[in-house]
Amino acid sequence: MRHLPKINQLKNLRAVIQHGSIRSAAEANHQTQSAMTRSIQELEKTLGVVLLDRTARGALLTEAGRIFEPRMNLVLNELERAVDELRQQESAAQGVVMFGCSHLPAFGIMPGIIERFQARYPQATLTVIEGQLSELLASLRLGRMDFFLGIVTPDIALQEFSEELLGRAKFCVFAHKDHPLSQARSLAELRNAKWYLPIASAGFFSAIESVVFPDGKGPEASVLYGDSTTIAEQLILSEGYLSVGPQAMLALPWLKDKLCQINVEEILPDGKYSLIYRQQQTLTPVAKLLMNDIRHTFIKYFPG
Repeated sequence: MRHLPKINQLKNLRAVIQHGSIRSAAEANHQTQSAMTRSIQELEKTLGVVLLDRTARGALLTEAGRIFEPRMNLVLNELERAVDELRQQESAAQGVVMFGCSHLPAFGIMPGIIERFQARYPQATLTVIEGQLSELLASLRLGRMDFFLGIVTPDIALQEFSEELLGRAKFCVFAHKDHPLSQARSLAELRNAKWYLPIASAGFFSAIESVVFPDGKGPEASVLYGDSTTIAEQLILSEGYLSVGPQAMLALPWLKDKLCQINVEEILPDGKYSLIYRQQQTLTPVAKLLMNDIRHTFIKYFPG
């Protein structure tokens, strides 16, 4: 290839992919439709392939476009991070951090960390994406996120990442304190209950259903999967759902008088919480500051 694509061409292609059509991308980026079209055509000419199919439904990636997109995003994300890091050299407290976070930290620990962090560094911009590692790993690998905080299990390959173990959490079954099954003593007694479980395609929570239902679900059981702690809280407190999570959640000030642990005889596996970040990625100063706050807070919650 004699020439490399221009950055504005790549950004325009990303905009078309995000917005679904050249017209919408042009409007969102304050360009004319003809200028956006010309930019995409010049990019395709440089690469020697057609990247987009123009259809009545909008612009769709061709097979070549689907191959090109992830590496293009990686280049743009890394370049944007590099520019942001240079700007942060003027002030370590400025910059942008995007990170992933699983349910316990999002629900109980991160709100306080974020509040204190933003009070100290009001010019920093934080974005948190809630979910399990298996669901967010692709974004972490592509550099869209700075780091992930949550449960790590051996079935997820992390060769290209650094992992810092922060602590282990005891897990339990919990419900509203007035739930009719709150006095159950075995998982067998809960086979026909309503359950809300975190969604995950691999890792800790992908296997939790076999732990909760060692003999299979009962005929009246129902399981709802999701990644929202807000919805989980409402279902458990208002709709009679059971769930599984760290015992530490029962000590949260706004939940300790509403939730109870169901003391089943079976022992649930511990959750191993870690910080995960790419080995080949230089963390920005503001990301390092936030990660230090997370480390100190986790030591208080899980000193062992």
